[in-house]
Amino acid sequence: MTETMHSPGWSRRGVIAGAGGLLLPAGLATPALAQQNTDRIILGMTQEPVQFNPLLYVNSGTENVPEACMFDALWDIDDTGTFIPNLAAAVPSGENGGISSGGLIWKIALKPGVKWSDGHAFTAHDVEFTYQTIMNPGVAVRSRGGFDLIKTFKVVDDLNIEIELSRAFVPFLWAWQNMHIVPKHLLAGEANINTAPFNTRPVGTGPFMLRSRTAGSHTIYERNPNYHRGPSKVRQFIHKVVPDQLVLYGQARTGEVDYMALAGVPNDRWDEAGKIADRDMLILNSPNVQFIYFNCGKPMFADPKVRRALYIACEMQKSIDDVYFGTYQRTLSYLSPAHWAYNAALVDETPNPELASRLLDEAGWTMGPDNVRMKNGEKLHFTMSTTAGNPSRQATEALFQQNWKRIGVEMEIRNMPASVVWGEYTTRSQFDTLLVAWDPTVGLDPDYTARAHSKQIPVQTGVGSNYTQYANPEVDRLLELGVTQTATADRKATYAKVQEILLQEVPFAPQGATRQAHLKKKPLQGVKPNSYVTDITWNVQDWGWA
Repeated sequence: MTETMHSPGWSRRGVIAGAGGLLLPAGLATPALAQQNTDRIILGMTQEPVQFNPLLYVNSGTENVPEACMFDALWDIDDTGTFIPNLAAAVPSGENGGISSGGLIWKIALKPGVKWSDGHAFTAHDVEFTYQTIMNPGVAVRSRGGFDLIKTFKVVDDLNIEIELSRAFVPFLWAWQNMHIVPKHLLAGEANINTAPFNTRPVGTGPFMLRSRTAGSHTIYERNPNYHRGPSKVRQFIHKVVPDQLVLYGQARTGEVDYMALAGVPNDRWDEAGKIADRDMLILNSPNVQFIYFNCGKPMFADPKVRRALYIACEMQKSIDDVYFGTYQRTLSYLSPAHWAYNAALVDETPNPELASRLLDEAGWTMGPDNVRMKNGEKLHFTMSTTAGNPSRQATEALFQQNWKRIGVEMEIRNMPASVVWGEYTTRSQFDTLLVAWDPTVGLDPDYTARAHSKQIPVQTGVGSNYTQYANPEVDRLLELGVTQTATADRKATYAKVQEILLQEVPFAPQGATRQAHLKKKPLQGVKPNSYVTDITWNVQDWGWA
């Protein structure tokens, strides 16, 4: 759900001083009073994409931008929640004969005449190669969910595919929507796709082509004149990186960026931003939930009692009210409370420092002479990391640091640039704790296999997004069951149990379902924030100037 705001009706804190603007590199600056360049769009974000191969790990929200600019999936999901064809000629369904009655046979017809940006024809062999790459154990793909159930993959001809599943997988449409197709003719000969030159100089079927990337500054994309859905409305699309959220907001106000997205307008500036002339503030209910991630692979977090104690010591609602000004919605799950599968029977135990202290005592962490708990000579001391330059997250960390100090726990804040903290520091589970917002990995389906199944720990198995290294056989069983159930009531019961176990064992401590305020110039048209995906550029080919 999104809405456009011009004059919000609630009060917030006063303006924080110091949100100045930085100039773009030479030739990219757009002074506030200069005439708008209608042949390009400058998108500003606080995080930088570093991975351009859409099959590999993606930092959701940030690396979705190059993905949307340069690649296509078989089908997309629009802002109304409707699957729409992209590289496929039609979205398969029971009604059009694309899906068999039992859900095991899928027939997909591809759009004719599609070409890669280097001129090669796109065919069913590219889709087959993409599937084979996803299943290649040597490739660190983001998820194999659903693809691992493919029994046979048959290329009927250049424009037709037939897939047989070993068992029904309810979110199979979501799985393909979230997986973009890569070119066989460029990658089939690579010995190691994880390190292929393609990953930084990609070729896709999307609306734009990569022109250049200046690390730490910006990426420039040029229009693909042969795009199969028609040429984009602007010649050039620039993805600019400004790590400090307040500085980026200043540039959105002065016009140095045309559209400020991702973390968006600082929460204490929503009133101000909504009143800026010639700007639209778009309120987006994101599928993301913000968590504290605990690294269960580290000895101090191996005991669920410790993780639960740390969680219930936190003033979660206070962090939402005081730091996020009530813009987030408290959740006790990896799902938003508005999600159909959310377990409304979950009980919020936060904050309860007394119970937290008892749990730590039971786990053997007793108070030391310096008021820091110890066990076997080791202090209960750890770090928390998130994106540097995000004031709201920094304030949240400071609040949790105070909460934990009261129960004898020492936390050190250690923030980093996005490209560092969400790189191998996260994907190789090198962190102690993280403050992070992520979405379910299979669209809005409640399946959480990639983030919570023991076979999805990338540092152990080379695949998945289970960065906390959490393992529970019962959760594994329930996740495997949930994707096979076709009755909504059965699925809801299964995922309710998953949520219940996760709240008791707390591999990740849920804080709130996120809302963002994006700021764009009013003449910029075609932008449609989409609550069904984390990709704000999902329809970037339609963006243009009035």
